[in-house]
Amino acid sequence: MSSDSLTAFQKDLLAVLEGGLEVIPEPYHSIARRLGCSVQQVLEEIDRLKERGIIRRLRGQIDYRLLGRTACLVTASVPPDRMEQVNMLVQELPGVSHQYLRDHLFNLWFTLQAESEEQIQQILADLSSRCGLAFYALPAVRTFKLQVRFLADLPAGGRTDAVFQPSEPVKLNEQQKRVLMFLQSEFPVVPHPFAQCPEMAEMDCLDAVQELMHKGVLKRIVAVLNHYRLGFAVNAMVCGRVPENQVEAAGAALASFRQVSHCYQRRTFPGWPYNLFAMVHCRSEEELNGWIKQAEKAAGLGDWVILRTVREIKKEPVRLDFA
Repeated sequence: MSSDSLTAFQKDLLAVLEGGLEVIPEPYHSIARRLGCSVQQVLEEIDRLKERGIIRRLRGQIDYRLLGRTACLVTASVPPDRMEQVNMLVQELPGVSHQYLRDHLFNLWFTLQAESEEQIQQILADLSSRCGLAFYALPAVRTFKLQVRFLADLPAGGRTDAVFQPSEPVKLNEQQKRVLMFLQSEFPVVPHPFAQCPEMAEMDCLDAVQELMHKGVLKRIVAVLNHYRLGFAVNAMVCGRVPENQVEAAGAALASFRQVSHCYQRRTFPGWPYNLFAMVHCRSEEELNGWIKQAEKAAGLGDWVILRTVREIKKEPVRLDFA
């Protein structure tokens, strides 16, 4: 399946949903007006796209860091005959959101979220003890880009390019906690979705959502698309070894490519000297090879590795409990 199998209307609808829903009483009516169709057509098409697996989920995107949590990328070199056993143990960890196999000596990669760096280190120490393997954390030092858009146009200034400075966690009131619990589930595909928040009036829910967005805790209410079903069959993590005084320029160059959804500077560990990471999504090996030549020149990459995604094991955001 590819985006070529979608109708023009479906592509336009998915592009709008990737950009995020408006925080108004009838967001789907607004989409219908924008696309020149009925709201019923919008609702029915969203349901069909979810059934086909093209829309993975429609939910709120939460900035966990503003709630006092932290996360990092983790890798391990796992012998093939141990892979299924180790995969199961990793999947059972409550803070794992993304988990992949990649074609490298370091073949298992996952993201781990917890309440602190100390807790992450303890979780990995326990996992290492249970598996008899070394797990390495690669926390982000700087974010150059975090824009997962496959059909929507990227907003102006979409590149993040920032070093995150921890601050005091945002304090939430009971209404805001209730709304965040609501937005972590599938967002209702009905004419008045905000009226579906349990034990809250529609306008109270809308007010709380606006407050959360103003605080930065809630980024958007957005559709996450299945890039494989859109034809982006070749996905790779490109990692470069870049001198510290060149990282900023190289990261900015990689972030400028549409094929790149994520770009970070990360801490290294012994045996892994690569500090600049870019997630690249292409439709073919030819496109990836062409991109690599462009990226080499634009970012000045001399020492780099390409880790193709062999298998997606898990891709589900960590659900936070505010009870």
